[in-house]
Amino acid sequence: MSRNHDHNLPRRDFLKSLSFGAAGAFTLGLPRSLPGAQNAPATAPKRPNIIIFLADDMGWQDTSVPFHSHRTPNNDWFHTPHMDRLARQGIKFTDAYAACPVCSPTRISLLTGQSPARTRITDWIGAPASNAQAKPENEKLIIPPWNAAGLQHDAQTLPRILKANGYKTWHVGKAHFAAKGASGADPRNLGFDVNVAGTHLGHPGSYYAAAGYKARNGGNPVPDLEEFQKAGVYLTDALTIAANRLIDAAIDHPDAQPFFLHMAHYAVHAPIEGDPNRLARYRDRGMSNAQIQYASMIESMDASLGSIMDKLQQRGIADNTIILFFSDNGGLVSHSGPPTINAPLRAGKGSAYEGGTRVPLIVKQPGIAKPGSVCCEPVISDDIFPTVLSMAGIDNRDRFTQRIDGRDLSPLLQQTRTFARDGPIHWHFPHYWGSPTLRPKGSGVAPYSAIRRGPWKLIHFYEEARAELYDLEHDIGEQKDLAAAEPAIARRLADDLRAWLLAAGAQLPVDRLTQQPVPPPAVLPSDRKA
Repeated sequence: MSRNHDHNLPRRDFLKSLSFGAAGAFTLGLPRSLPGAQNAPATAPKRPNIIIFLADDMGWQDTSVPFHSHRTPNNDWFHTPHMDRLARQGIKFTDAYAACPVCSPTRISLLTGQSPARTRITDWIGAPASNAQAKPENEKLIIPPWNAAGLQHDAQTLPRILKANGYKTWHVGKAHFAAKGASGADPRNLGFDVNVAGTHLGHPGSYYAAAGYKARNGGNPVPDLEEFQKAGVYLTDALTIAANRLIDAAIDHPDAQPFFLHMAHYAVHAPIEGDPNRLARYRDRGMSNAQIQYASMIESMDASLGSIMDKLQQRGIADNTIILFFSDNGGLVSHSGPPTINAPLRAGKGSAYEGGTRVPLIVKQPGIAKPGSVCCEPVISDDIFPTVLSMAGIDNRDRFTQRIDGRDLSPLLQQTRTFARDGPIHWHFPHYWGSPTLRPKGSGVAPYSAIRRGPWKLIHFYEEARAELYDLEHDIGEQKDLAAAEPAIARRLADDLRAWLLAAGAQLPVDRLTQQPVPPPAVLPSDRKA
């Protein structure tokens, strides 16, 4: 099957138009088919440009922007002036969630509006298959069959719909939508006109140009960046330069169209390799080397946001460009240093607890979202799909070929109407993440499903067939399990979760010893048949 269903141009034609200017600066050499384009007036399209700025593995506390009710030590450790700037210009969501505690399912929920339970893309692309061998003492359960191939070329995606409605669509950075060899591994097969550096890869081998953006022991380098490699450009900066050139080219084109930029950084995923130009700020402050390296990576990613915002301002389109800043899962706290903490949240990436899925979300929608405002409504990555379509003025819900789990957040952005989600938000991760050493007792790193309604969150852990209930309004750190103290609330949430899993067609793990499917979520065994 061809990997190029939606495109005709070779992958690197875009980068062939890039050249060096004086003193090694990067400049844009426009294609010959656009003579004089650089002198064309910049005219902003009536429809808004839309940028999703997606960080990888960035935790809720990995920023100087306080998403908690008060500042924390992390807010004073990290330096993210451009996230601060974006928050001043837009609305900050304090209770935003990734659809999964690992990356690919969240990224795909963002592109499709569907929960991982519905797509059955419930783990990161490249994770062990469902029949992987394991010792019962390490993995009591066999994970169910899941869509390990990932998103395919015939999927209904956000860029495909935007493209059909007159948008230029670009992907820059990490994709990780599908397995190697699958059609969806190339973002151009999912509706993007241009793809820079996106493949099946879930992380770079290295952030350093001297290493060829690949691991020391070989492996796949991040593609499309040979020119930047020769110039010695740090990976995060290279992707930013590429994105800004796309913006310039779109504005200078005589037939300007609105654009959708999916700016998906590899940062701050491991390997934890700091930006050499930004390390000095963090030295001599009593932190570990991993924390110092990581903080410079955060700052570099923030500088990318600032560079793109500056470009929009310089080209006169800032007031007609929407920016959504998001992360694909919670911060990494289990290894590679660890490079960060998520306190006051419990645990981190891979976990059922808040540290695994609560992430920063900031939305700037000029003329709509009130600058400097804050929203405490729980929202999830599924919601970005219908929200962006609404922002673009596209209402074709009657033509959707698939069930959409997300909800349009426009009422929250407008702050003029009551937002009514017709149910709670849910998670389904029937997998083991990481090695057994990364799953200590109390980490929440185990197969689970969860539900949040209002302040209440119920987590069902499949290994022990046990539910935990937390009141996040008064216990954001999930330290006091209230399942026994509030049985009526726990049972209602367990019932709702069980019904949702059934409706979504979610698959449950199998007991490794009995070879029987595990029971569905319930507070007590007697509740399961209710």
